[in-house]
This record gives sequence, C-alpha cells and structure tokens, in this order.
Amino acid sequence: MNKLIILAVAAGLTVTSCKKGLEEKFSEAQQANSSTLVSANKMSDIKVPAGFKWETSRDVQVKIASTDARFGNTLHNITVYSADPNQGGIKLAEGAVSTSTPFEATISTANTLKEYYIVKVAPDQSKVMEKIAISGNNAQTTMSVATAPVKLGKTSGGPDCSTGCTQTITSNNTNLNVNNGDVICVTGSNITIGFNANGGTIRICGSNVTVTNANLNNSSTLIVTSTGSASFNNLNQNGTSTTFTNYGTVSMSSSFSPGGTVTNNGTITTTGDYNLNSQSQEVNNGTINVGQSMNINGNTSMTNNGSIVTNQDCKVNGTGLLINNCNLWSKREFHNNGTTRNYSLIKVDAESKINGGSELGLYSGAMFLTYDMTINGTVKGYGSTSLVKVTHDTRINGGGSVINALQYCDVNGIETNHGTIGSGAALGCGLYIPVTACNSVGNGTAPITDTDGDGVADSGDAYPTDPNKAYNNAYGTATVAFEDLYPYKGDYDLNDVVVNYNYNVVTNAANKVVRVEATYVLRATGGSYENGFAVQFPINRSQVSGLTGATLEAGQSKAVVVLFNNMRSEMATWNTISGQPTSANVTYTVAFNVTGLPTLVSFGLGSYNPFIWNNTAGFGRGYEVHLPGKLPTDLANTSLFGTGDDASNLGTGDTYVSSNGRYPWAINTPANFSYPKEKADINTAYTKFASWVTSGGAQYADWYTNGTGYRNAANIY
Repeated sequence: MNKLIILAVAAGLTVTSCKKGLEEKFSEAQQANSSTLVSANKMSDIKVPAGFKWETSRDVQVKIASTDARFGNTLHNITVYSADPNQGGIKLAEGAVSTSTPFEATISTANTLKEYYIVKVAPDQSKVMEKIAISGNNAQTTMSVATAPVKLGKTSGGPDCSTGCTQTITSNNTNLNVNNGDVICVTGSNITIGFNANGGTIRICGSNVTVTNANLNNSSTLIVTSTGSASFNNLNQNGTSTTFTNYGTVSMSSSFSPGGTVTNNGTITTTGDYNLNSQSQEVNNGTINVGQSMNINGNTSMTNNGSIVTNQDCKVNGTGLLINNCNLWSKREFHNNGTTRNYSLIKVDAESKINGGSELGLYSGAMFLTYDMTINGTVKGYGSTSLVKVTHDTRINGGGSVINALQYCDVNGIETNHGTIGSGAALGCGLYIPVTACNSVGNGTAPITDTDGDGVADSGDAYPTDPNKAYNNAYGTATVAFEDLYPYKGDYDLNDVVVNYNYNVVTNAANKVVRVEATYVLRATGGSYENGFAVQFPINRSQVSGLTGATLEAGQSKAVVVLFNNMRSEMATWNTISGQPTSANVTYTVAFNVTGLPTLVSFGLGSYNPFIWNNTAGFGRGYEVHLPGKLPTDLANTSLFGTGDDASNLGTGDTYVSSNGRYPWAINTPANFSYPKEKADINTAYTKFASWVTSGGAQYADWYTNGTGYRNAANIY
C-alpha cells in the first residue's frame, strides 16, 4: 500500500496512510451461496465475537502408546497423517514409540481436520494403521500388533431398501414370486419369508429374517444389506447367471451349494458343507464359517480376501481354483487336486495332501502351516521366498516336488523323501514371516539392523549412521501475511509482507529436537515501509548453534532468527498490483542445531512466532507486528501497547488485536495462501471470510481454500 509518512515531533509520532474507500461488494451469486453467509464490504463491518483468536489452526497434544513387545527394546516408528496415507494423506509428525515410552508431540493442525491416521511400523516393517478422533486439543490411542485375521463383518455401502423397491415386505410372507423387473424389499424384522425368483431382485434389510425356502433361478439377484440378517433353511442358487451378495449376517441350517456368483462382504455361517459347483465364482471380503467341509469343485473359483474357517476339510478339486489373499484355516485336512495360489496364510490342523497333477503356489512371503504333509504334486514358490512349515511328518513321494523360492521347514526333519527339493528351494526353519492382520501366526525373528545403535532400526531411521538423529518431521507449506501500519489499522489487504514457510524438525530416537531446517519464500512486499522479518522459536538463544542462512539476533533471551531487515532491499517491486512489473520470489534456506534436547511437546510442530517490524526512519526495531495472541520479543517496544488502535494486553495474552473490533495485523493459513490485490480488503477477496469470523470459526473453517464460490478472483493477486 502506498503510504505517506508524516512525522510530528511535538506530539510524538503520527501516521497517516492514503486509504481509498473500498467500493468492492459481493456479487449476487456470492451472497446467495449460503443461507448463513455474512455479507460485509470491509473488515471493519465484521463483528468479531469475544474470544475469537483468528486461528486457522490449533495446537493438538498427541500421545500414542504401544503394547507391541515383539522386538524387545527396539523402537517402533509412529507416523501421524492428516488422512489415510494410501489416499494422499500428508505426514504431520514422526517419531519413536516403545512399550515403556509413548510418542508425544504438539502438532499445529488445521481447524478443518477432525481426525488423524496413525501408522505404527515395527522393526520388521509390519504395519498397523488406526484412525483416531481429535477431541478438542487432544488425540491419543494405544496401538498393538494386529493379531486377528481381517474380519470385515457388516460393512457399509451397497444398496438399501429406501429406493427402487417395487414391493416392500414388512410381515410374514412365504410365497413371494419374483420376476424380471421386480425389486422386492424385505424391511420387516423377526419375520418369516420364502421366495421363488425367476428374475428380479430380493433385498433383505430387516434383521432376524427367517427364510424357509429360497430359489434363485435365471438371472435373479439376492442381496442381504448391511442392516440385514437372515437365516436360511435352504438357499438354492441355480444357474451361473444368478447372483448372491451379502453385506450383513447370513446363517444356513444346511449345506450351501451356490451355482452362480457369490460376493460376501459380511459374515456367512453354514452348519453343513460349502460347495462351489457348476462354474460358480465367489469372492469373500468378509468372514465365512463352514460347519463341515468346503469343496471348491471343477470350473469354479474362490478368492478369499478375508477369513475362511472350515470345521472339517478344505478341498480344491479338478480344475477348481483357490486364491487365498488373507486367512484360510482348515481344522481337519486340506486336499489340493486343482490349483491353489496362496498369498498369505493357509493353516491346516491335520494332514495336507498335494495330489498328482496339482500345484500349491506360494507367493512373496506367504506361509503354509500344516500338521502332516503328503506331496505327490508340486509345491512352488513365486517372487520372494515363502515358507512351508510342517509340525509333524512329511512324505514326498515320487513325482512330488518342492521348488523355486521356498523354504521348507519340517521341525522333526523330513521323514520320507522320494521326490525333489531343489531348483531354488531349501530346507530350513528360520525364514522370517511377520505377523499381520491376515497372518496371525508368523515365523522366525525379524532381521534387524541398527547401524548407529540408537535403537531405531535402519529401515525406519532417516539417519542410520548418526546416533544423534533419527526422524524428519517435515510438514506442508503454510503462509503468514501482515499489515504493517501498527499500532494503527491498515487497509486489510494483508499483503504488506507475505511469506510462505515450511519446516523440517529433526529429532533423535528419544523424540527430542536436535535440528531445525526451514525454507521461507518472500512472495509480496505491498508497501513502501522498510519492514524486517524474523521468527522467534520456543528455546533460549543459547540453545542455537551452527545457524546458516539467517542471523541470530543479539539482545534476545529467546532464539530469534532474522531473515532480512528491509524488505525493500529484498524485492524490487511489490507484487501486489495487477499489470505492474513483478519480482521473483525470494527463497531463504535456514538451518540450525538445537542443544538441550527440547521435546516435541514443548518445541512443537507449527508456525512458531513469525513477526515483522518497521525499520523505516521514525519507527524502528520496537515496532513489532505479530500474529494475534503471540508474545512480543525482548526488543519490542511494549509502550506501543494500548496506543493508536492497539488493544494488546500482556496479562491476558490477548495481543496484537485492535481496540475497535479486535481486528488483527497478521493472519496465518495452513496453505499456499493466495493473497489479495493492493487495496482489496481480504473480506472482498474471500467470500466466506466474514462468515468464518462472525461464527467464531464454526463455519467455513476452510475459507482460505479454493472451494466453489469461496473466492472473488478479481480481488486476488
């Protein structure tokens, strides 16, 4: 902003600024965007609620404990993410956890964020992920190792009975006829039904529904929804065009022999056999409990992504195909006459028989655990080494072979071997297989390398040869933007000094801060004042050493790092006026070592205390401008408090807000902030800003983003 400085000696310093009236208004579309949208033409029109802090982020105290004692004193890694890391979540913090010492940190967290994703990585690289809610300014949990197989149980998603129904059943009806185009929705609970379907769809949404007879013919479909539970006396799924999908809980008082397509996302329990016949195709994403045997017959396939438990045998016959991606447990025998592809764990309590012409394939760290083993066919490893483990007797007959990437473990030694163990396979029992959500057994001891001896395995140590460093806490870009007329109000375009910043806080194995690495980018200098910029850190000045890229300010008890003393010497143009020449952004790379080992709780991960001061003649170093609620440094002129438009109160910590309206001189956003043009009040650039303020931050906490209707592009540089 083009400022005129007038110095009046007799009455002290008086500042006058050329402030032209703001004529910008919201467009009708912006005003109509929300029924709660507050309309204001300038900052001074906004009523600020008592206690509003102008914060787009808050400090959250995070505490993560662990009960996973599998690796003694070796530390496990904890990483805190803003969302599921598999879906693009951003890393917010990282450190160590053990059974005796939790991971604790203070993390500056966007007000829009209501939960964290926590990933614990053991020294063997096995992972556990948990989603935890942020409760107020706290988030905590205790993590262990996932020992149970994946059991999805009832899952959300899928259809319901609220739309698309041609008939709704609320009471007993054992004579339902379902034809093409019909959608029969069963919403009643504790009722009895029966149906004959020659087409169409049956949806069961009620609970405890008894089905006395059920026939699926032609291209008919049966769906048990996530709210549904049903008991079948007999479910006849006839023909390859029929479909049965379960999201809920299903029990069958006899055997189940599907002839079409079955997808289980919930729980299916049978008292009899489970037979895949007549080219049936099945995918299990949940839990299947089989009362007797499971038979995967010719020209059928079972893909198990969840848990299958058979109380008797599991048999893969003829051209049948079993693909096991998670956990399969046969409490009696396992017979392979077809093809089995095991990517996780198959556990057999009695004898396993790999018959002639068949193949048991194990893929990349899979495990096959059995009491007895008879091999007449082929056991073959693919990818990285997998494990076959026999706890009693092995018999390899002529024509039987164990080959490729396999370790074969018979704890008693192989009793009979007339076949082949070779071509990449080897005898042994030491292969490490981690315990996972799908493999509750595992094998061996993880090979752990800790080169620097700090307790953090090399696999999780960002500095594996430096015992004083272990973790990088690098988090995303944020922006601080200032008005510089303090202690008088500015024009609230908040572009007098605009600086992006990001930090990497390096910690050791004890989660203590040992180094700070920072990048600052000066983007705009919207005025003629000679403003300086610095950051105060929450440590004593004496705790900083080896500073590069900046200056450690003298006369300060706390560590104050100065990037520049005069913005007009840093950037030739303002970068705030459209159509005018622009200057390239100025980047500052700053680093320093930290002594005294402050914790991540006390040091924190956030914005710290960035500020500017007016170095123009007649002002001086004492004219500091901070974010609302931040404290001045030792060199600030606190006699300015309460003068001009300032209403700072050190006693209450209510600092750097104005007396008339409690407006700020600076704002911080957890984003690459698009700042307003010269003379464009921030309220006219961001259409949700006023609503955010007047609601006390309850509405439009993401006002600074590029959401639909959030910006008036004409007023943004």
